[in-house]
Amino acid sequence: MHTQDGKIFVNRTLDLSSIKAVGFDLDHTLVRYRRENFEALAFKKTLEKFIEAGYPEELLSLKFDPTFVIRGLLVDPVRGNILKADRYKYVKIAFHGKTPLSREERHSIYNNGTLKISNFISVDTFFALSESQLFIELVDYMDKHPGKIQKSYNEVYKELRYFIDTSHKDGSIKSQVYKSPDTYLIRDPDLPLTLRRMIDSGKKLFLLTNSEWTYTDFMLSFALNDHLDEFPSWKDYFSYIMVGSGKPDFFTNRQPFFEVMTEASEPGLLKMFSGTLEQGKVYLGGNATYFQELTGLKGDEILYVGDHIFGDIINSKGLFNWRTMLIVEELEEELKKLEQIKDDLHQVLELISKREALDENIQSLRNQLQFILKQTTSTKKSEKTSKMEEEQDKLYDKLALQESILDQLNDSIDRSIKERENMFHPVWGELMKAGLEKSKFAQQVKEYSCLYTSKVTNFRYYSPFKKFISLYDTLPHEVLLIKASTPI
Repeated sequence: MHTQDGKIFVNRTLDLSSIKAVGFDLDHTLVRYRRENFEALAFKKTLEKFIEAGYPEELLSLKFDPTFVIRGLLVDPVRGNILKADRYKYVKIAFHGKTPLSREERHSIYNNGTLKISNFISVDTFFALSESQLFIELVDYMDKHPGKIQKSYNEVYKELRYFIDTSHKDGSIKSQVYKSPDTYLIRDPDLPLTLRRMIDSGKKLFLLTNSEWTYTDFMLSFALNDHLDEFPSWKDYFSYIMVGSGKPDFFTNRQPFFEVMTEASEPGLLKMFSGTLEQGKVYLGGNATYFQELTGLKGDEILYVGDHIFGDIINSKGLFNWRTMLIVEELEEELKKLEQIKDDLHQVLELISKREALDENIQSLRNQLQFILKQTTSTKKSEKTSKMEEEQDKLYDKLALQESILDQLNDSIDRSIKERENMFHPVWGELMKAGLEKSKFAQQVKEYSCLYTSKVTNFRYYSPFKKFISLYDTLPHEVLLIKASTPI
C-alpha cells in the first residue's frame, strides 16, 4: 500500500478506464531534476551573461539561495518586489529585494484595491526559481549600491529574462547537464514499469514537451533506455512524440507540425510533415486541434500530466477539456510535515472557535452598553439612572476584561499560525496556504487539475482502470449542517 506522499489526490472524479491516451511533459514530470544543483547552475550561467553585457563584475559574488524562493509566488518587476497572495488575491507576505515589507506597506501597495495578477510574473515552475532568486539579489544590490546599475528594476528584469533564455538556448546550461547527468538529474527506477503498465492496459502514451529534440533524446535515454527488454529505446514507449511544442501556444494557436530527422547523419533537421503521426517518429511544433484530428482522440479521452499550471494544465483543460494531472513535487516533503503537525491545526481551529464565541459576547456587551447609555442620557437624574450608571460601569469593566482576553487569544492564534508556517518555510509557509487561506497556487490547482500528486511513478500504486472519486464538495452552510447532524 502506498504512503501519503505516494498518493494521488482528486479534485474532479476521473475514471481511468475511459482514458484512451496519456500524455506527458518532460522536464520535472517524466524526468525530475536535482533542483538545488540545477538552479544553482542556471543562476551562475545567467549571472555570467550579465557580466558579459557590461554589468559590474562584483555581481559575481552573488550566491544562489535554494532556501528562499518557492513556487506559487508573484514577482512585481516594476517595484522590485516578490509576494505571496491567497486565493482572494490578498497579499499576505511581500519583500522588496531581500527586505520584508510591513503590513502597512503591503496594504498601501497591493491590498488597497483589486490586485491585477496580469501585472506580475507567476513563479509557476521550478525553472523560475533561479530567475526569481537572481532578480531579488539584483534588486538588493541596486538598493545598496545606488547608481552602479543605471537601469530600472523592470529593465533589469527584462534583461534577466533574455539572459536566462539565452543560457538555456546556447548550451551554457545544457552542456553541463550532458557532461554530468547524475549531478543534475534523478533517475527514477520505477518509471519504466509505470509506463509499461499503462501500455499493457491498452492506453496510448504520447510525449508533449517544449524541449528541443537533442535535449529530449538525452534526457529520456538517461531515464528509460535499456531498462526493459521489450522497450530498448525510450521512443518505444510512446505512440506519438512531439518536441518544441511551444506550450501554451500548442493549445491556443494553429502552428504546423514538422518531422524531425533523428538519424545520426542528419540529427535535428526538419522535413515537411506527411500528414500522419507515426510511432517511432518525432515531430516538432503542431497544435492540439490538429493532434486530435490526426489521432482521433477527443477531449476527455486524454489525460495530460505536467508540472506547469499554466503551460500544461490550464489551457489543455480549459480549451480542449483534456483531463489533467499536475505534478507537485513539493508534496513529498510537505505531506510529512503535515502529518507531524496534524494535531496543531485542530488546536488552532479550537482557538478560532473560542475567538468567535468571545467576539459575539463582546458585541452583546457593547449592545447592552449602547442601550444603557441611551437610557441614561435621555432621562433625568434619579435613583433609577444611578443604578443604570452602576450597571454601566460593571459592563465597561466586563467589556475591558473580555477585550483583553480577546487580544491574548488573537496573539495565541497568530503565534500558532506562524509556528505552523515555519514548519514548512520560515518566510513563505506552506505551498498550498497563505495563513489559513488557500494560496493563489492552491486555488489554481483545485480549479484546473483533475488530479495532482508528487511524481508520475505514483501511478504504480493504482490500477490503470481505477476510478478516482472526488470528495464531497461542501459550502460553509453545508459544513454547519453536517456538524449539527454528526453524533457526539
